This record gives sequence, C-alpha cells and structure tokens, in this order.
Amino acid sequence: MANIFLTRKCNLKCPYCFADEFVNKENEEFTIENFKKVVEFIKSDGTEKLGLIGGEPTIYSHFKEAIEILNADEKIKTVAVYTNGLNLDQYWDVLQNEKLCFLINCNSPKDIGKIMYEKLKNNIKKLKEVNKNFTLGINLYSKDFDYKYIFDLLKIADSHHLRFSTSLPNSTKEQTEDILAQFKEIKPLLINFWKDCIKNDISPNNDCNSIPDCLLDVEDKRLLLKITKIGNKYECSNPIISCQTCRPVVDILPNMTAVRCFGLSKYMKVSINDFKKLGRLKDYFYNNIDLYARLAYINSDCEDCKSRIYNRCGVCFTYKIHKFDKIKELVRNL
Repeated sequence: MANIFLTRKCNLKCPYCFADEFVNKENEEFTIENFKKVVEFIKSDGTEKLGLIGGEPTIYSHFKEAIEILNADEKIKTVAVYTNGLNLDQYWDVLQNEKLCFLINCNSPKDIGKIMYEKLKNNIKKLKEVNKNFTLGINLYSKDFDYKYIFDLLKIADSHHLRFSTSLPNSTKEQTEDILAQFKEIKPLLINFWKDCIKNDISPNNDCNSIPDCLLDVEDKRLLLKITKIGNKYECSNPIISCQTCRPVVDILPNMTAVRCFGLSKYMKVSINDFKKLGRLKDYFYNNIDLYARLAYINSDCEDCKSRIYNRCGVCFTYKIHKFDKIKELVRNL
C-alpha cells in the first residue's frame, strides 16, 4: 500500500498534527495528471490498495474526479480515505462504491467547536447509509484529554471498533530524548481509556505510537487481553495494541517525492522517478531506515531491554531518528 498526499491544505488546525511539516504551509496539491501517474506507479508491482491523505483530502480541488478515476480502475480494489469527516456531505454521489473505505479522525467538540462537531455527527449518520465501510479514530494527545465524546460517536456509527493513537511529539531530538517520561505521564489516561473501551464493549486498535512494552505491568496486559476478546467477538481487524510489525507504507507528495511516513519525513525524502516500482521504493526505505531503526534505542535505559532486542518494544521509529546517523556509521565500521 501507499498513500497519495492529495493536498497540503486542511480545514482544521489539530494540536497534535503529525504532518505539521507539510499541512497548511502552502497551497500545493496534486495536478490531476500527476495523480494519474502516481496511481500507475502504485499499481506497478501489483498493489491493489492505496490511501488518500492530506492535509484534508476532501478539500483537494479535484477530489471528486480523483474518486471517479479510482472507482473506474478495475486494478484498484481498495481505496482508504483518511479524513476528518467534515466535508463528506459534498460527495455522497461518488462515495457509495464498495471499494471505498474511510478512517474518520474524530476531533472533540472542544477542539473544533459545537457547530463543526454537530456536522461531524450528521455526516457519520449519513455515511452509515451511504457506505458502511468506515472506522472512527481518535488521537490521545495530552494527559488530561477528554475522550468520552468518542463513545457517543461510536453509538451513532453502530461500531465496536475504534482506531486510536497516542500522539506525542516525534520530530526533534529535544522532543524525543525523554519520550519514556512523556509516555509515563500519559499512561494513566491511556489505562482509563482502555478501561472505558472495555465498559463500552469497544475494541481499540492502536494505529501507531503505541506505549512501550516495558511500561506495561501484568494488570495492564490483562486489560489488553480483554480488549482482544472484544475484538475477536466483533471480528474487528487486528485488535492488537502495538506497532511491532511496522513496515514502510510510503506517502507520496504533490511534488512527486516520497517519504517513508510523516514521522520520518524530515529525515529522508526521495523522488519516485528514481524507482521503477513501488516495491523497490519500499525496499529502499526499509534498507536505509528500518534496519537502522531496529538497532537504535532511545536512551541508555533501553540498551539491554529484551523487548527492544526481540522487537517487542512498540516504540515508534521516529523517537530514534536522532540516533540513525550514528548507527549507520557504526555499521559501516564493522
């Protein structure tokens, strides 16, 4: 899979935005010609699934035309639209195709205001009639974040599956050197969130930025077992709470450059024109980022950690970005 970054523009300014290097910095977006070229590139090695991201993809100038192109493409079997859900009502006529699925990032009424929040609720109600293939998502970004609203939205969606992310700073050395302390600070909120999900019969799936395994005790892991049982009961996809199997997804920008993911965008960008197939691009990122990230550790406390050594840590690679060059130098000198 790969994601097409349709536009840098967004209709929100989320306090936790993980694409802040790009979003709303300028009005750059894909031309429809380059959009078609990128779709062909993604299909080059038989890939049948792609994602549409931004910014906010639904405010892309050619969004309807892009959806129509993908709906008509028999080789593309799944199109994932990553959206805040506020503009979906402009496109009901083209969103009914069964190959389309949606991840709706649901912001709180405090962050987006009551009017926008009511619009979000109405769009979720309508989408349930138009295309039931959608998942709600939430980002837990501060220790006192009020997440309770999401359970009301899940009832409207008639869903027992929730995507969530623990959104902490992940771009600079200064922000990440003491990331374990930040995880410890937000852990009480996370544990309460899991308990409330269990009470509401919800299976939360951690998309990325999972809490490190070393910070979870026996009682915490019992909660995860209960969550897994809920996920199995409702046949939720991947009801697992960690990022142990992280692989390059590839986000392709309007200028035809690609990044492994937003969190690592400042570390490496490459032109897709230098690669014949998507698979070779993914391999390039894996060989130049992932291999070193698996060797790196956040600080000295992590050096001998068995969870890290056996790839059970769960810590996002972006927290190790300031160690990559040193690791590469050590490997070259072996």
